[in-house]
Amino acid sequence: MNASDNTAPQLQWSRPLRLLHFSLAVAVTIQLFVGSFMRSPHTGRPDTFGFETHEILGFTILVLVLLHWLWSATHPTEGLRHLFPWSGAGLRRVTGEFWQALRYRQLPSGGPGLDGGLAGFVHGLGLLSITAIALTGGTFYLVRMAGAGRNALEIIEDIHDTFAVIAWIYWSGHLAITVLHSLFGHPTFKGMFNLRG
Repeated sequence: MNASDNTAPQLQWSRPLRLLHFSLAVAVTIQLFVGSFMRSPHTGRPDTFGFETHEILGFTILVLVLLHWLWSATHPTEGLRHLFPWSGAGLRRVTGEFWQALRYRQLPSGGPGLDGGLAGFVHGLGLLSITAIALTGGTFYLVRMAGAGRNALEIIEDIHDTFAVIAWIYWSGHLAITVLHSLFGHPTFKGMFNLRG
């Protein structure tokens, strides 16, 4: 891979979206680690500090995810068409960029105003996975507060844990690609995490 492969200019994402992305990145990263080491609650055992922290972070992430969906639905150049290029033409572009990346070792560019492509597609999958984990976590909380039995809670927890594994896989892959972009001179990391402009 080389830096010259990124032929399209990297446009600047809006500041509100960069703040949302930064907040989600930090909250989800902390949450994944907290969730991996905390003890789940059981009948007769008080909630641990780790679980209470997990709950607070979970609701924070749920609010951020809902704000992200609202932003995406109301801002065409940074919105749903970019994150979900699932039309025939969009999927052909995603597939083409994927094979180009494998064959020629070229990292596709991304940015606002572009109709999806591989970068948008990957971010859309990330938003879906974080939405799923936040919603199942919120469901666990509500059902638990309603006094549901252990069997029901374990089913929800198993679904939540499955999405957590998917989130870990996504988080690891996303971090690796971000590092590759930086190594090959693409301003992806700087463009998304520069919160001043």
